[in-house]
Amino acid sequence: MTTALHSRSITAFTPDQADTMLNIVVDELQHLARQERRCGILVTKQGPGQFAVELREDVPYGVTLEART
Repeated sequence: MTTALHSRSITAFTPDQADTMLNIVVDELQHLARQERRCGILVTKQGPGQFAVELREDVPYGVTLEART
């Protein structure tokens, strides 16, 4: 099992809030990924308005994947 090198949790109450928060967190993790150059980003929808955004070694550098639990 691969663990996340960095992760953030998001709870949003509206779709616009979710979009804004996701964009901010993905931008932050993209900055970290550029420093590492070996990890990609996994965005997982965990429930209504709940997301986990992770920097992971099992996602190729330069790639952002989406998943649902």
